[in-house]
Amino acid sequence: MSDTQKIEILALQLADSAFPSGSFAHSGGIEAARNWGEVPSPESLKNYLETVLRQSPFGTLPLIIAAYRKTDAFAEIDQLSDAVLSNHVARRSSSVQGRALLSTASRVFDVAAIGLLRKQVKEQGLPAHLAPVFGFLACQMKIPLDKTLQVFLYTFLRDLVSAAIRLNIIGPHAGQRLIVELSPELSQAIERSDDLQLEDISQTAPLVEILQVNHDRLYSRLFQS
Repeated sequence: MSDTQKIEILALQLADSAFPSGSFAHSGGIEAARNWGEVPSPESLKNYLETVLRQSPFGTLPLIIAAYRKTDAFAEIDQLSDAVLSNHVARRSSSVQGRALLSTASRVFDVAAIGLLRKQVKEQGLPAHLAPVFGFLACQMKIPLDKTLQVFLYTFLRDLVSAAIRLNIIGPHAGQRLIVELSPELSQAIERSDDLQLEDISQTAPLVEILQVNHDRLYSRLFQS
């Protein structure tokens, strides 16, 4: 098996829904949005997902790119992630998923740097947010940056659609069709992130932020966030 084939398999493994990173327990704000009447239909769900994907070049993707390119500055990038996630629900979710991903990767992949990062996170009490962890891991596994962003956004979209299915907003077949319809948004988000630096991070979807922050106020909850 060639090195290129090995890298492709690693990328597929990270994109596999069976990879235990804990994302299955999070709705990305969809549960709160549904309960507040903002996502009552498949059409409104599509608008919500478009908004979230279009926010990613200004929030999540620059952090992944920075951690990928500057693995030795992980702690600094991770702390920046913690600072820009002013929404406590999103901050908690990001840290929980990042730690789960790092823990799983350290057990699955025989890469010394991953184990060292997990040790650093424990010793320094770092939050280990999902975006910088994902960027760091992909770099250590030699997955190309463009493929890294593609895998991240695909899994992000897949998990949100999965949450919407379990919330009965949309059916399984319609959910898969929605992923196809929104796939051009993934490419556009990656293209938009090319010229953005860490200092360009901003919140372009304040309504999503407001809805998500109310998750803890829901009377009953299926998801953690």
